[in-house]
Amino acid sequence: MNELESLKQQLHNLLKNKNNRNTLYKWLKSELSYTSNAIEGNTLTRKETELVIEENLTSSSKPFVYYQEAVNHSKAFCKILELIETKSSINENEILNLHKIILNGINDEEAGFYRNCMVRISGSRVILPNPVKVPTLMDEFCTWLNNQNQNDFKTAILAHLKFVSIHPFVDGNGRCARLLMNHLLLKAGFAPLIIQPRDRKKYLNAIEQAQLTQKEDNYVSYMQTLLLRSMKQIVSLLDTSKVDVTPKELLTISKFAKLVDVPSSTIRYWVKNNKLQPHSYTDSGYMLFAISQVELTTNLKRKSQ
Repeated sequence: MNELESLKQQLHNLLKNKNNRNTLYKWLKSELSYTSNAIEGNTLTRKETELVIEENLTSSSKPFVYYQEAVNHSKAFCKILELIETKSSINENEILNLHKIILNGINDEEAGFYRNCMVRISGSRVILPNPVKVPTLMDEFCTWLNNQNQNDFKTAILAHLKFVSIHPFVDGNGRCARLLMNHLLLKAGFAPLIIQPRDRKKYLNAIEQAQLTQKEDNYVSYMQTLLLRSMKQIVSLLDTSKVDVTPKELLTISKFAKLVDVPSSTIRYWVKNNKLQPHSYTDSGYMLFAISQVELTTNLKRKSQ
């Protein structure tokens, strides 16, 4: 908790610089589109996502709908920034508008409308609400949300869980839920919570277990870990006060792991458990390590033996 608050203050100070804010939002427009869509099965790479959003460039090797999903998500992200700028509260109309943007040109018949049929999550034992109940549940959800402390990151995390548990739409529920969560986090001064494709299984399991057991602690704890990781990544991306190193001193995770003679999975484990932090990240969000970090890694390796 203290570390999150410290990072929040660092981010606040960094975003006083308008250039930092513009750089961050431009990066997030592509990064959140790539990661959120990838969780739903979209196979565009980070670069392909960025190219279609920024330059409208596509390739015939991927289905056109994947490119439409990328563009739609980036527009939906711009919409949540607009809501923050205008200090608008979240209500059902805004949620329906967000959903309409997400499914625009993909499923126009369902875009912006609550579902009128039963739905199931593939491979899940969770029973979702009857469609007749959806309008009432969404009204109750918005009332609950607007009566919560929206400066608390837990409100955003719990809103995400409640939303996907209602599952108000035929399609696009996960993308809407993550955008809503990140709207609340950004509005409260946090960085958005970025769920990487490699997190997909644990992320979906955490949601399902909370839904089946009606116990939220493990889910909240897991999402808090992801938020902490996102905060560190974004502060690192924006912080220019770090000691400069030459590009030759920066190594990808695979090269760094080889240098210190441990598997890449071990480096990821240390990063996940806050024992090691990347020196910086590429524009696409990949971790980079400095040669000067070898000594620390050697000590970690020694302690683990």
